[in-house]
Amino acid sequence: SDDAKSQSARREGLNHPLLLLTSLTYLSAMAASNESLHYVSYPTCVLAKSSKLIPNMIVGWIVERLRGQQHGNDSNHKKSHSIMEWLGAAFITLGIIGFQYIQLHKQSQNMGSDAKGDSPYGLALLGVSLFMDGLLGACQSVLKQKNAITTPGNRSGYRPPLAMETMLYTNLYATLILLPASYYKGQFHHGMKMIVPSEDTENQSTLLLQLNLSASLGQVFIFLTIHHFSPLICTTITTTRKFFTILLSVYKFGHVLDAWQWGSVGLVFGGLYLEIVAKLFGRGGGDGGVVKKKTKKE
Repeated sequence: SDDAKSQSARREGLNHPLLLLTSLTYLSAMAASNESLHYVSYPTCVLAKSSKLIPNMIVGWIVERLRGQQHGNDSNHKKSHSIMEWLGAAFITLGIIGFQYIQLHKQSQNMGSDAKGDSPYGLALLGVSLFMDGLLGACQSVLKQKNAITTPGNRSGYRPPLAMETMLYTNLYATLILLPASYYKGQFHHGMKMIVPSEDTENQSTLLLQLNLSASLGQVFIFLTIHHFSPLICTTITTTRKFFTILLSVYKFGHVLDAWQWGSVGLVFGGLYLEIVAKLFGRGGGDGGVVKKKTKKE
């Protein structure tokens, strides 16, 4: 039986079309967010991206519902988040947005009001970015499921990729997409000049190398978190990371928080508490806190 299992595992391949779609959603979210900065203010972009926890849950729920309908009564594809998790995500989102808004408002007052208006096109780009963030999380969740997608000629389906395999192919497909795009936009040669050290770009090359090394190391932990826990937990960590950095800087430099900011801090910690409780006492903690709906067969 062990030999049969090993042979079956060897027959199972990776779902490369889904890995390509994952890479496309990752690039689209980043590109739409960066492009939106030409049409909306930076505070608007920061506040919008601070709320990506909710779009992740909504898009993930929609994708699971659609896959559940496609696979009939298969309980593996009928999952939903608990009410406690929805409340936790809402508290975290409201707390971060409130804290960031007050912080950015204070900075704009100190530096003088020179903000530009937010155009509908820029806001639409932010909407696309948030939707792609949600679709990215949904794709990563589907990748983690064994036999997530099967083909008529492949009974064994696809196996879940390892953390480093997901990182490798996501970045590989992203590179294959960005190379022709950068050449078309005329940015390829400029980028190569920055990579190759010279008298004019020596400092830039060193900084670029350091940036890529630190970003690669950070990605390792991101994909390990997604692999061992869930994309939603990874989103929760990355969303709250900046908030805790600001909170630590406030403590270190002795800044004073007003009542509204302390209320925002309370919302974030309350939301995190609800998320932790939902993971500990929920029936689907291993899958990012999703609750499987029972079917008649069960």
